[in-house]
Amino acid sequence: MAIDFYTWHMQGDGSAQLLPLSDETPCPGPVWIHLNYSQPEVQDWIRSQTDLDATVQDTLLAEVTRPRALILEQGLLLTLRGINHNPGQEPDDMIGIRLWITPRRIISTHLRSLRAVNTLQRDMESNNAPKDAGQFVIRLVELLNDNMADVIEEIDELTDNYEKTMLVSKEVEPVSDRELADLRTTILTLRRYLGPQRDALLSLVASHLSWVKKGTIQRLREAENRLTRYIEVLDASRDQMRIIQEQLHMRSSNQLNKQLTFLTALSAIFLPLTFITGLFGVNIAGIPGNQSPDWAFSLFSLFLALIGGLLIYLFKRARLF
Repeated sequence: MAIDFYTWHMQGDGSAQLLPLSDETPCPGPVWIHLNYSQPEVQDWIRSQTDLDATVQDTLLAEVTRPRALILEQGLLLTLRGINHNPGQEPDDMIGIRLWITPRRIISTHLRSLRAVNTLQRDMESNNAPKDAGQFVIRLVELLNDNMADVIEEIDELTDNYEKTMLVSKEVEPVSDRELADLRTTILTLRRYLGPQRDALLSLVASHLSWVKKGTIQRLREAENRLTRYIEVLDASRDQMRIIQEQLHMRSSNQLNKQLTFLTALSAIFLPLTFITGLFGVNIAGIPGNQSPDWAFSLFSLFLALIGGLLIYLFKRARLF
């Protein structure tokens, strides 16, 4: 049964040849076979490969994966994540790629388009292909890191801008809670995947695979250091977001406390005045000024104004206004 997809045969000198793959196609190496695991014929083909054990087959066909590197006797099982640059998608909805790598053959599976893979295919077309399986791995890792740079930088700038806006603005909420929540969700999601991805690269550096050359190991170390810097930026941005949210909540609480204090002081001013007016409004004999001439009301009003003024003066001295 012929399978409808293509493979790249890397010639070892930077050139690559595009070949149709069938059950009878020989696999001189290194050969890169890139598949969409959702297609039934692809699933059948992977299950029919007797040289792939069950762990490798299940990982290549898994819908949900977490970055990891697993060294097996036959080769390297590697799962990575890349930024989602597809139109209308969120960057933190990271795209997974699953790889089974040996010195002679590389099988990768995907569901959605990944920019790093597209770049690798263009390299094959332009005779700039990796020369061996080790170079393929580091080239893919470096492309994944390159495609993260803009997103990480944007997160760092957004966090700094939010912090500056909060410090300069006199508004209670210069930044909406929704904006802060969305950015913090993005940071946490990226951090959740990039941490294990760094651990996978560390495993590769320490693996001492015979087909990974010394120069490739050095580049892997540099890629791991770069990914560590990204994670540090995300951690710093996450901490900044926490501080910003705490300060916003504190600012809102202070504003609310001021309003409650004002209302309390206002009530305290009018409470004795209300008591006095209520007392003098009792319709019984003996209330002072009940039978007095017209000046009694004016005198009573002046008395209330003096009491109110005195209370306002005392509350201002106590800084309740």
